Amino acid sequence: MPSVRFHAHPSWKVRGREEHLKQISTDLRRVVTGGRCRVLIVQAAPGGGKTRLLAEAVEIADGMGFTVVGGAMAGPEAAPDVVQLPAATQFQGAGGDPDRRHRTRVTSLVEATATRLGHVAKDVPTVVTLDDLHLADPASLTALCDQILALKGRPALWLLTFTSLASSVPSDQALMCLSRLRGRVAVELIRGLSPLSTRALEQLVADHTGSMPDPTLLALVESLNDTPSAVIELIRGLMEDGVIGTDEGTLVLTPDALSGPRDVHAVQLPAPVPKRLSSMIEENLQQLSESTVNSLRLAAVLGSPFAPEELSAMLDESPVGLLTAVHEAMERRMLVSCGQKLAFRTDSIWRVLLDSVPPPVRVLLHRQAAEVLLQRPDGAERAALQLAHIAQPGNVRDIEIIVEGARRLVATDPTTAASLAIRGMDLLKPGQDQRVRLANTAAKALTKSGRLDEAVTVARDEIDMAVSRAPASVPSARDIAALQASMSTALLLRGDVPAARRATDDVLARQAGGLPRAEATVTHLAASYLIGDGTAVEQARMILSRPNRRDLAVRVSAMTVRALDQWRDGHVVEAVGILREAVALDYVGDTVQVLDPCWFLAFALIRIDEYGEAEEVVRGFAQTAASTANTPATAVQAALRAPLHLAQGQLNEAERVARVALRQDGAYMPIFAPQALLVLAHVALRRGSPALAATHLKALEGEGPQHSSSPWQAEYLLLQAQLAEVNDGPAAALEVLTETGAQPITPREIVLEDPAVAAWWVRCALTADQPEIAGAVVDTIDHLSRLNPETPALLAAATHARGLAEADTDALAEAGRLHRNPWAQAATAEDRARLFLFRENHESAVLELDRAMNAYARFGAEREAARVRAQLRGLGVWRRHWKHAKRPESGWESLTETERKVAELVAGGLTNQQAADRLFISPHTVGFHLRQIYRKLGIRSRSALIRTDASRVSQPRSIIA
Repeated sequence: MPSVRFHAHPSWKVRGREEHLKQISTDLRRVVTGGRCRVLIVQAAPGGGKTRLLAEAVEIADGMGFTVVGGAMAGPEAAPDVVQLPAATQFQGAGGDPDRRHRTRVTSLVEATATRLGHVAKDVPTVVTLDDLHLADPASLTALCDQILALKGRPALWLLTFTSLASSVPSDQALMCLSRLRGRVAVELIRGLSPLSTRALEQLVADHTGSMPDPTLLALVESLNDTPSAVIELIRGLMEDGVIGTDEGTLVLTPDALSGPRDVHAVQLPAPVPKRLSSMIEENLQQLSESTVNSLRLAAVLGSPFAPEELSAMLDESPVGLLTAVHEAMERRMLVSCGQKLAFRTDSIWRVLLDSVPPPVRVLLHRQAAEVLLQRPDGAERAALQLAHIAQPGNVRDIEIIVEGARRLVATDPTTAASLAIRGMDLLKPGQDQRVRLANTAAKALTKSGRLDEAVTVARDEIDMAVSRAPASVPSARDIAALQASMSTALLLRGDVPAARRATDDVLARQAGGLPRAEATVTHLAASYLIGDGTAVEQARMILSRPNRRDLAVRVSAMTVRALDQWRDGHVVEAVGILREAVALDYVGDTVQVLDPCWFLAFALIRIDEYGEAEEVVRGFAQTAASTANTPATAVQAALRAPLHLAQGQLNEAERVARVALRQDGAYMPIFAPQALLVLAHVALRRGSPALAATHLKALEGEGPQHSSSPWQAEYLLLQAQLAEVNDGPAAALEVLTETGAQPITPREIVLEDPAVAAWWVRCALTADQPEIAGAVVDTIDHLSRLNPETPALLAAATHARGLAEADTDALAEAGRLHRNPWAQAATAEDRARLFLFRENHESAVLELDRAMNAYARFGAEREAARVRAQLRGLGVWRRHWKHAKRPESGWESLTETERKVAELVAGGLTNQQAADRLFISPHTVGFHLRQIYRKLGIRSRSALIRTDASRVSQPRSIIA
């Protein structure tokens, strides 16, 4: 791993103090406009960055034409923000005896300031900086205040800085200055420079190392985010210890950076901490009172977060007795408040405190904590977490508590539940019933936390181990069947639908004897529907015909399958009504609902342009799922929101959210990958990047079941047709769509994916001189509209398609008023323009084209905007569309959007004429862009461009990155 060089005195700007600098800039302007002095008093903890702030303020003042007086540091002659740690040990508060040399320097600075100001003209704007005034004696501060008051009529800004351990409370020296100046001049106190933001911390580390820290290292840095100097000293120390380096330009910890081995049985145990950081945290802890440190050690055993009453019980002390220790710990930023609980500010602080407790004592404390927690009504789960650290095989009581705790945690904290269940399995022998039940709990929890491969592995390994044992020692069939049902859910969600179907077949085949059927039935229904098994719809009907005899989860799933079947048959109102009813049942279980009606209701509402209700459904799902970052609920929400953003013309948001749904570094739901890939393909096509759209569609072929009954197959076919139109014209699109006659996918299903597509289909048919196809499409959308008279989106689409087929501008105007789909509104305007042009009504055509172009440009639909712009040019109307952006002078990133599109098309083998047709520009313009491309890329031929593009594309990158 490459080493890193430390930059002790970087030239970068001060980080994380933008608001303070803004305030200083404002006061500088006020001094100029008001012609009178102002005073800013800045107070910070040692190493808090006040000296760097002063230096930055001096630069700003100099740039505004101010004369600068002062600026020298009164304190130790260290580089700004680089102070030896622990900073607290170098500072002596107001009650101590500061170094006489520093006090003498402050007195000299105050005297020198008066002398220097005497040489500055009275009307010249001046900034006076005096640092480290906490070292001044009362006489010097009094003299300084008198000097400020004597010169209050001059345009000067006085910047006075003080250091105090309690940076949030004014020091005695700062209060003295405030009391003498307030009411006589404009004076303001800037209390304590707050800890840096995450972004500022990243920049600070990069300033001193040249590389951005990775998330793990950044989390460690945040453990010492008291002052910039502490952060800088930590990074310097880690580099000296050789435990950080760069990996592909990112600053990371080396594998041997952590102090101490990881506990393979860890349940809610923070990661080990590098020795340097551990030492620095320990030094900070030494500044606390002994009683506070002991309280924090007990709290570390309890875990983070912890309830104050639990700590009170452990200490056998009243809550009042805790007040002093908690207040001190929070004041020194060791603890933070989390609602009704307290937590360690970082996991590193927690781990250092935990490691400071000797292991034998820690065992006793874990046992004591478990007993205390078991006395609380809701303490079983937390007691189980305590026992997980110390339980031994054969301890029946401890194991039973762990089993129950893991089961209860599945719904609220699946990640911890999984760790607890797996820890419990380690305490039991293969073949024991409790071990199989714990494996089932682990599989459910892993599935709920999005770790689908792990869920399948845990379940499959335990099933294989259990059934391979002698008949007398095989666990109960009921427990094995329950575990197999949980495995089938994970298989389905990771996209392995046939395997999920086989697993549920095995469970349901052995249903005699009261085997658990709810989860297996739900997964069986979903898998059967997705592979095109018609028995799924009949099974759903049977379930709904006997509602009182079925589990609620099964009933909700059956209603969802019934709704999907109604939708495919064109009964939109009935389908949406069933889904609304299913959502209203508000079912929440301890497993992931693989046929969640919220998902399908959101998709249905988006397709019929009911965006407001769709947003409410997605928001309701988020609240019900109580989602947090990197959980399946995050991926599901992204998969639901992406098409909603797309439908509303928000391409950037649609792309961003779709990529969240496809992230594989967090909780990933492969069953939703096709939906996200379809959104990305739509976005690419709208932006004029058909090659990228084809890439996304190609990736989709490897995701999920490919049967025609899959929810995304109709949209997939539609996108293939739209891609064919872009590449080869309307006739090619019709060829793709006419293949539906030989497939189970019907034209009705394609139109239901986006009712507005009916007009596009008619447009293609008329352009390709196939009016019979146009008529068939009009009949299809008309039938759907009559079948669902309460659905405005279908009426609008039918009016649009018929108006286009009959060349009726009035009908198109009515369609434009009816459409709520912004894309359809723009397309309607474009269609009207074509009819006006045919009738030589150029003025009306230009108005409609302008309306369409403005909409497409607002959406970021570059291809559609370029097409309309070309039509306007044909009418002699030119519209500006370029954007000015800073780009490098050479290389791929230097190309404009148009140049990049030309390069991609030509590198893909298209001629200048073919590229011009795709981009709605002339071949001459393509030639001009090619010359610019060659110049910027340093090449001279098409073949070199093809090699350059191939090299760029072959670099390791994922379509979901």
